[in-house]
Amino acid sequence: MSRSILKTHRLVRWLIQISFLAFFVILFIQTRYGRQTGYQHLFFRFDPLILTITSIAVRALISTALLSIVLVIGTFIFGRFFCGFVCPLGTTIDIWDTLFRNQRSPKHEGINIKYFILLSLLTAAITGSSFIHFFDPLIIMERTFTLIIAPVATFFRGMIIPIAPVVYTEAIIAAMVFLCILGLGFIAPRYWCRSICPLGGLFALLSKFSIFKFSFSDTCTQCALCDPICPTGAISSENQQIDSAECIACLRCQHECAQHAISYRADRTHIPLKMSKRQFLIALGAGIITAPLSRSLLHSKTSGRLLRPPGSVPEPSFLNMCLHCGKCMKVCPTNGLQPCILESGVNGLWTPRLTPRIGGCEKNCNMCGQVCPTGAIRNLTPEEKTFVKMGTAVIDRSRCIAWEQDKVCLICDEACPYDAISSKNETIQGTALLRPFVDERICTGCGLCEARCPIDGAAAIQVYSIGQERKHKGSYITEEKKELRACQQKDEDLPSGFILE
Repeated sequence: MSRSILKTHRLVRWLIQISFLAFFVILFIQTRYGRQTGYQHLFFRFDPLILTITSIAVRALISTALLSIVLVIGTFIFGRFFCGFVCPLGTTIDIWDTLFRNQRSPKHEGINIKYFILLSLLTAAITGSSFIHFFDPLIIMERTFTLIIAPVATFFRGMIIPIAPVVYTEAIIAAMVFLCILGLGFIAPRYWCRSICPLGGLFALLSKFSIFKFSFSDTCTQCALCDPICPTGAISSENQQIDSAECIACLRCQHECAQHAISYRADRTHIPLKMSKRQFLIALGAGIITAPLSRSLLHSKTSGRLLRPPGSVPEPSFLNMCLHCGKCMKVCPTNGLQPCILESGVNGLWTPRLTPRIGGCEKNCNMCGQVCPTGAIRNLTPEEKTFVKMGTAVIDRSRCIAWEQDKVCLICDEACPYDAISSKNETIQGTALLRPFVDERICTGCGLCEARCPIDGAAAIQVYSIGQERKHKGSYITEEKKELRACQQKDEDLPSGFILE
């Protein structure tokens, strides 16, 4: 094959990589409030690691990821092409390495622990805990874009168009993780892909049995030029072997080989997996002990303030089903959904929580359920979503303007879209004063009252997870709730000035 054709092949590969990265960015941009959903989490649907780990952890098939079977079949045929052509994180690492690393500098082989991590994730999932969000490259990219890129973009956009900036309280951790992944390139090119990524490990296992592989021909002179330029260390020119599990089809070896001794063809041979019995047992043990430790260590106190988005499944399942990707936070129109740190333990890191002081949950918005890739937040209809009880608002009378200062303040009453807060007369020393009262039977815990409370610092009315409702299935609409709302509406229709005591 001529060198000009090989150059064309490498150019085509780069164009394919950039196209998939651009497609990922376009889908991210399209994931916003008011935009029709259905295809924004397309990349997640093709991720077999999400299908495998999440389905095992929740003991149910995650049907939204069944398209990943197509990628599995493709890997059995063509090898580890996803890592070399499709993965947006892999492309980002390639760009970083090209710009900031001397490609011909000596490289450190490092320690290949991707199989170790993959086995640990599988073991932890079997014991009932999913930790996929720490290692899956697609989730890492989505989270990085949401918590870091989106706020920066809205900041600069706000300099042109008057819009409220998007702010996430704990984005620094996500930024550090992403920078560390890129920084690994100074150890070796594609270090994350070759040594750590469990999705790469899964594709590597499948690629060992692929039909088409890169292999040496009889024209090889064992010049060893291809060894140091292979970004994943897949080549051993001395043994004239190319490990199909490590090869990501970057085409560099073909491009640099003067003898054109490397070709892509059908080949049934494969190199045995390099994982000792000791490593296997350690990985099993790590997966087994990680699950209980994550539930018992490093919990921060929430004082009953951990509020999940409306329609969230019960907490144990939520932690396993939620991909910690940040899509729900990105589409939240009030910026009220914020990432957790340790409010729900280590495994709750980056999961969404409603922070009413930043923004409440709008009554007519059900976007978080629409964009959730796995159903951790159920896709409820707009009507049913209004019947979900996320918590209950509680008034701190020692801070409330109406209660403490005997002044007129009806902001929380006016802010409540469910008429769960009523201002009633209370006679103090012969003077009738309006005071706010919360009907906890009607309150859904949306937090709009807390968001609009005018006092400085912590609001005088705060939402707690009292009475929180979370279901795997079934309707949140009950006859009791409908009757309560109907009665409340009748009270609102009474003549002005008529106060019920």
